[in-house]
Amino acid sequence: MSKTSARLDLRIDPAIKELAARASALTGSHSLSEFVIQAIREKSVRVIEEAEVYRLNSQSFDAFVAACEAAPAPNEALLRAKRRRSKRMENGDLEVRAIR
Repeated sequence: MSKTSARLDLRIDPAIKELAARASALTGSHSLSEFVIQAIREKSVRVIEEAEVYRLNSQSFDAFVAACEAAPAPNEALLRAKRRRSKRMENGDLEVRAIR
């Protein structure tokens, strides 16, 4: 654990605490806190990955790449929109932010 830490206080059902304590002992964790921290870390990583990562089999990936490579040329309306956006950026009317 890092030198600085945050506190997380929880009120849980005694049966859940006993379940976690049993699992903690079975995994050889040094403490219930260590077990709970590891469980939170693993679950959090899994939830974030499921929300942010797309997994494709080879066939789906190949179809995606082919669709990207076969994209049609931009039409006049799209080109005008791009010019308007560029102009707004040059004038400072538009803030560009990265999407995470």
